[in-house]
Amino acid sequence: MGISQRRIKIIHNPVAGGSKRRRLAIALKALKQHAKKVKVSPTKYAGHGVIRADKALNRTHKKPYDIVCAAGGDGTIAEVANGMRGSDSPLLVLPLGTANVFAREIGLGTSMRRIAAMVETLKEKTVYPGLIADRRFIMMVGAGIDSLAVAALDTKLKRKIGAVAYVIAAFKAVKRMKDLDLIIDVDGDQYKASQVVVTLGKKYGGPFTISPHASLHDPEFHVVLMKRKGFWAALKYGIALATGRLPYLKDVTITHGTKVTIDSPNSIPVQADGDYAGLLPVTLTMDEYPLTVLAPASK
Repeated sequence: MGISQRRIKIIHNPVAGGSKRRRLAIALKALKQHAKKVKVSPTKYAGHGVIRADKALNRTHKKPYDIVCAAGGDGTIAEVANGMRGSDSPLLVLPLGTANVFAREIGLGTSMRRIAAMVETLKEKTVYPGLIADRRFIMMVGAGIDSLAVAALDTKLKRKIGAVAYVIAAFKAVKRMKDLDLIIDVDGDQYKASQVVVTLGKKYGGPFTISPHASLHDPEFHVVLMKRKGFWAALKYGIALATGRLPYLKDVTITHGTKVTIDSPNSIPVQADGDYAGLLPVTLTMDEYPLTVLAPASK
């Protein structure tokens, strides 16, 4: 399905600099050339994307939009996906975030000019989100140095310097690494680790591969378990991720399943799609409702 003569509701996170507004304008120009109607609605607070998406598809006395579009980072996309739960209407993604993991995973990439050029040729694809409690996540949940960093993140600094803010937050989290004693249950099998990433896809943190055999099109989690604890272990894992070697380290185990519980004797934060998602323990399950996305035909 292309966008020709379709009605599109764009849900946009306006917390962005001038360059991101210019990138959005490139996509808007292309969409307006093909679509019957394009309406942009900015989000005003955390969680507003859920409400915006739900209203776009369940309009009282008005025809619902044919396509819902999330323009922002992975957190914005996750919010919109939550508002679309139970609907078979397609989601279009315009990546304007820091890492844009989901857009990379479905083959869109991050070039707005490239997306604009192929927007009419995008096809409907089915992907499988996960649930953390009753909240959808679209890419991953993590507990470890990444979640400590997310909990310590200065959001104002992130808006100014982007991904570097996560590095600064990670150094702030170093003092809590001694608390990273995790107990993970995957479909009844128990593991111990210092860090865990439960992922639906291959990518993590942008272009980096964390689980080469994972796919959003398969209804299961890939659970990446990093066993060693401490600063030097975390540094090793970070370098291995950046160089594509993390899945092949001897002290890294990757397993898969459909129900994952993560616990710890200590108070450890959790991140879901790069946003703070509370404290352990958490239970993750596959969502019974798939999500339809617009993606390149080749993916």
